[in-house]
Amino acid sequence: MSKFPVSTSLHGDTAGIAAESAAIASNAIAPFAHAMTAQRLLQKDATHLVNNSAVSMALVTRLWDPVVWSEWTQLQAAIMQRLYVQHQNWHKGCAILIDDYGQLRQANTMSKLVEKQSNLMSQSAELVASQATDFVALLENIDVDYGYWASQKLRPDNYQAAR
Repeated sequence: MSKFPVSTSLHGDTAGIAAESAAIASNAIAPFAHAMTAQRLLQKDATHLVNNSAVSMALVTRLWDPVVWSEWTQLQAAIMQRLYVQHQNWHKGCAILIDDYGQLRQANTMSKLVEKQSNLMSQSAELVASQATDFVALLENIDVDYGYWASQKLRPDNYQAAR
């Protein structure tokens, strides 16, 4: 039996398949799996981008429809509101970090100083990660919401109802 996760036997070695499954289960190929996940998600985003571009081009025919403009403006206002909330959360988080930074001088031993500095770095990383996650989630929501809205505007029954 081979120590490699992929069977090299020509006779359908089931032990090799079991070893491959065990390697996958044990995250032995985690970097490859991570890369595949990233590729899959990028392909999904690219597909959404192409679909939304096609829908946008088709929506040009409804460019002067006041209902379309009104709803488009509402979509933009909702996006700006979410960005404003995220901006406020960033400022609140930074204010907390500045406050905690000011408390570093209260440490009376080197171990307490290291502990406070480590906590400050952890909080900084958590704030950046939270902001990045929220921003990417907003981008995904915009992508999905716009695609749905635009496709609904192109349906013949919605077009006639708006007139």
